[in-house]
Amino acid sequence: MTVRAAWLTENGQTREDTRLTLSGLLTVNAYAAENVPLKARGGVVPGGLALTGATGGMTFTIGTGRAFVQGGRNNQGAYPVAVTEPETLTVPAGDAQYNRIDLVELVVRDGVYDGTAETAALVRLVQGTPAATPVVPNTPDGSALPLYRILVPKGASAGTGGLDWASAVTNLRYPTVALGGIVPAGNFNGAYAGQYREDSGVLQRWDGTAWVPYPRSVGGIAPSAPLLVDGSYTGQYREDAAGLLQRWNGSAWQYAEGRTTILLSASQTAPQSVASGNWTQITLNSVDVDDAGGWTGSNTYTVPRAGWWRLSFSVSWFSESLTSSPTGSRGARLHLNGAGVSRATWLVGAGPLATSVGGSCLLRLAVGDRLALFGLQSSGTTVTALGGSGYASNLTAEWLRS
Repeated sequence: MTVRAAWLTENGQTREDTRLTLSGLLTVNAYAAENVPLKARGGVVPGGLALTGATGGMTFTIGTGRAFVQGGRNNQGAYPVAVTEPETLTVPAGDAQYNRIDLVELVVRDGVYDGTAETAALVRLVQGTPAATPVVPNTPDGSALPLYRILVPKGASAGTGGLDWASAVTNLRYPTVALGGIVPAGNFNGAYAGQYREDSGVLQRWDGTAWVPYPRSVGGIAPSAPLLVDGSYTGQYREDAAGLLQRWNGSAWQYAEGRTTILLSASQTAPQSVASGNWTQITLNSVDVDDAGGWTGSNTYTVPRAGWWRLSFSVSWFSESLTSSPTGSRGARLHLNGAGVSRATWLVGAGPLATSVGGSCLLRLAVGDRLALFGLQSSGTTVTALGGSGYASNLTAEWLRS
């Protein structure tokens, strides 16, 4: 019959019927197109059949676990196998001249298909051939699932210290899961669009022709560790390394609109003598707040984030004379990357005793831009910029949006 069922008829159901129909519950085998309709992805149920080598010896054990061994023929089905007690095997001593590679595998012998005249499941060691460039030996018979590869150095034996298991053993186990499950492995093709796997910690979806990384935190916020470098879709959000919310606009991350944070406030707390006639950098002795650590010892603020900024600043001046009317003008100016900003420049006539001059502006700044506060007085003599005693020159920088 070409249409088979499991547990349908009162009698006549064969072992092949059972294996073939129930293998449909496993992940599909897509190593070749002709495998897809009737073959399952054989493999180890994750977490089982671990190898443990005896220290200083040639003996090892394969621990308990479960696996599915897919038969070679399309109609053969997959054999469910369970190792219920550890299996102990011994690696033969190494060759005197050449290295050798041995193979540890889980094998099913079924004489109906493979001519072995035996019906058995076992863990076995297949000994390789010593050679200058050794290769993995072929499976001699049966339907086999590779578990480990063991490199046996020349001269290795129990009497010479045995094997260095950490370097000699290569894990060949590949996992299998139920149909629709996420396979925790890479290096295989998908069988149908919508199949999932996890490769090196990255969730991927088979789109019919290739594996495509699945967007992290879909509909949520991708955490800062590990930092998501590129967004997967417009409107995706992430938390950056500083704990701030960003939105992917299709080509770049931008800080989420509507978040306004005062990032810097620096003030002058000690008097500063300023000569007449030249723009002079104002010394700001005290930092009130600096969220991003952009303030430097040279009284300069390095912009930590691109976007639109509101800059507010003022310089307070003392009168050059207490007995006569003050002369000239008093000014405050913002310098950007060493040059004065025309729309961030204010000048007023000097007033009695103290004069404060300043304002605010919006500037679009880039990461790494440098800001500094400068003052100007034209009295013809030295004038003091006030700091303390109820007065303070000040610079504040406030990021608004990208």
